[in-house]
Amino acid sequence: MLEVNHVHKAYQNHTAVEDISFQMKQGEITGLIGPNGAGKSTTVSMIATLLRPDKGQILFNGEDISKNPKIIRSSLGYVPQDIALYESLTGMDNFEFWGNAYHLSKTLRKERIKQLSDMIGFTESELNRKVKEYSGGMKRRLNIAVALLHEPKLVILDEPTVGIDLQSRKQILSAIEQLKKSGTAILYVGHYLEEVERLCDRILIFNQGRCVWNDTVSNSLIRSDQKISLEQLYEELSIN
Repeated sequence: MLEVNHVHKAYQNHTAVEDISFQMKQGEITGLIGPNGAGKSTTVSMIATLLRPDKGQILFNGEDISKNPKIIRSSLGYVPQDIALYESLTGMDNFEFWGNAYHLSKTLRKERIKQLSDMIGFTESELNRKVKEYSGGMKRRLNIAVALLHEPKLVILDEPTVGIDLQSRKQILSAIEQLKKSGTAILYVGHYLEEVERLCDRILIFNQGRCVWNDTVSNSLIRSDQKISLEQLYEELSIN
């Protein structure tokens, strides 16, 4: 579905990403981890067509997204770390706004809002409250749901559980697992290694602009026939 081939990106004299390559498949979750400044955000921005690579290609279903960004935008659900909601509107109004933006019919919009509200654990009364009254966890749950209205084939989740309560974290992780079962390809960018280990099929570890690890979770966490943790793998790669 998605192929990142030998991608480079620099800002003035600073190389943000150097020779990054990986692939993503339908129904798989790819975990992207690494320290701050490793090149994760730059890579995500290039996949989301917010930046263009200086070298290399990013292909979506075999087509170069730099030449034709529209081929991925209609199939992409991008959930940034910053909340992308209108806080003066209700949760339902946010759903309706984004449903219109995605050109969904009234019938389909109603159906998707019901499905997604159930998925993130929102009641009708909660949907009718203004977003500014929500807890941080509720905002993050709704932030994910509105990005899924148009049933994207590829979803990017950037730190979706940072700074939230335990209940919201459980609901978000459960929603991600449901998405995977539906055949969605998911790029999960995170710092919580236990979440990556639990959710992901493949692990990418970035450090200093390079991909220093790219393998399945099962292969990554075995050493001499003994299971290791993702934290141990991190330490082996001397990432700090």
